[in-house]
Formats: sequence, structure tokens, C-alpha cells
Amino acid sequence: MSTAENLPYELLGRYFSGEATPEEAMAVDDWIREHRDHRKLYDQVAAVWDDAALQQRYRLPDKAAALQELKAKMTGRPVVRKMLPLSRIAAGLVLLAGVAAILFFMLRSGNEREAPAIVSKQTGEAIRRDTLPDRSTVVLNSHSALQYAEGFRDTARWVKLSGEAWFDVTSQPHKPFIVAVGDVRIEVLGTSFNVRQSDTAIAVMVKTGAVRMSEGDSSIQVKAGQEGVYHIARKELGLTAGAFNSNQLGYATRVFNFDNITLKEITAQLEKAYGIRVVFENKALEDCTMSSSFDNKPIEYIFEVISVTLNVTCRFEKEEVFINGAGCGG
Repeated sequence: MSTAENLPYELLGRYFSGEATPEEAMAVDDWIREHRDHRKLYDQVAAVWDDAALQQRYRLPDKAAALQELKAKMTGRPVVRKMLPLSRIAAGLVLLAGVAAILFFMLRSGNEREAPAIVSKQTGEAIRRDTLPDRSTVVLNSHSALQYAEGFRDTARWVKLSGEAWFDVTSQPHKPFIVAVGDVRIEVLGTSFNVRQSDTAIAVMVKTGAVRMSEGDSSIQVKAGQEGVYHIARKELGLTAGAFNSNQLGYATRVFNFDNITLKEITAQLEKAYGIRVVFENKALEDCTMSSSFDNKPIEYIFEVISVTLNVTCRFEKEEVFINGAGCGG
């Protein structure tokens, strides 16, 4: 029996239309990994769906346009005069029939519901704190963007991220939360974690719970206190050695553990987390060092501790803080 004949058409139909349960979605992943030809078949069907949907995940295709697309794919290839083996012809017909069945299923599903609107959030210099439709919270770092379907009405809570964001996800065991960032998918049920995208890597730092990072056929589990990294150039997933520095999450959590670092480094992190601007009227104070921990404290309290510890004066003027004095505890 050919691999094409084993293609789970109806299951893929629900998968692409966003109506698969988490268990069915995992079954699709398992099927893809069973045989290398399954990945090729999956990619062919996915290409038909992506083209018909005009690359918009949350907008189901128009029936006439989708059927026209399928017809083009079936008849648009150049004619080859060499006779093909009957087995290859049969396998091709089975695949095309399956693709048609999948499109029919998705089109029928599309007629039964309206496509939800896409909500877009983006930031400039400032950080944005927001609550998602499922009551999960997100902190969008500067120069980042987030998109998701209004109301999270699908069987999975999909969000698309560009840049960096912190997520504190509410637990809904039957409705996984999935972050799409570049080529990577991050799936969770209920946890808190940070996603940071750069030109060279996509990093996920998990504070509580666990997530699964996946790219193509590869996946890893990232547990609390661990950092998973996808290296874009090498297309590799892996865990970094040791625990990550929790101060990297401070812009979102406002939890800091400063251990003998300079006042310049400390204020840079406070500027990001609290949306303030720090001005050193005495530049020599930038090199003063201190150790202290803060758990989501008011910014005025933090600078009061800095003033007493380092013998400096901290003056607030609206959203600016001016630091002066002899300093460094002397």
C-alpha cells in the first residue's frame, strides 16, 4: 500500500482548519514522524491549504477560489509524454483525491463559522502590558509585535510573535496555548515563560511549568529554570547549560536579584521595567556597585534603597530620575 493511501485526510482537515483537539494535533505530529515520506505528503497538502488561504491562518478560503486553486494544481503541470508506472499514477490520484477531501472539509467548516478578526499589538520604545482573551497576561517588550485571533475561539490559543514577550498563561488543559515565532512553535497548557527572537536565535526561558519547543520534526521540552534555544542558521534546538539569569525577565516580572553589579547596569534594567529615564548628574556614580533583591517593588522604594546603600541622592521629576552625590558608600 502506498504512503499516500495512509494519509489521514479527515484528521488533517480538522488540523488545518483549526478544529483538531490537542490529542488529534499530537496524532498528526506522530504520523509525520512515522516515515520520511509522510513529511513530503504533509508539506504538499499544507502548500495547497496555505495558497488557498492566501497565507492567512485565521481566514478560511473562498470555496470557488479554493476549487480553482486545486484545479490549477491538478492540470497546470507540463505534459510528460513518457508513460508513468500504474502504481505512481494510482498514488497520485489517491493524493489528489485526498487533497480535495481535505479542502472540502475545510470549506464546509468555513461556511459554518465566520473567520475571527485578527488583533494586532505592537510597541515602539515603550513596553506594553496586556491581558489576552483567556485572561493570560503578556508583556510585550519594546520593538515587538503580537497577533492573535479575537476571542481565541479555535481549539488552540494561537499567537504570533515578532521580537520579545513574557507570557503568564492561564491553564486550560483542553485548549493549548501556542506561540508561533519564526520557524519555531512553543506549546504550553499553563505556565510562565519568556520568548526572545533575534537575528541568530529564538530563546525560551521558562519560570514555571514546562513548554515544548518544536521546529519541523524536532522538538525539546523546556522545564522551569531552563532555557531552550533554536539556532536559526544551524536549524538546531537545544538547552543551554545551567540556569538562566532571572534578571533577563525583569522587564516583565519586575523581579531582580542584583549581585555586585554596577549602578549603570542596574538603572538600565529599571528603565526598561518601569518606563523611566535615569540621568547621572555625576558620571562617576555609574561605576558604583551594589547587591540587592527586589520583588515587584515600587520604583520609589528601589531608589530609596539605592540612595541609602550607595550614599547618593535620587530626585524624581515626572518620569525621570536624577542621581547625584559623592556616592559609592563613602
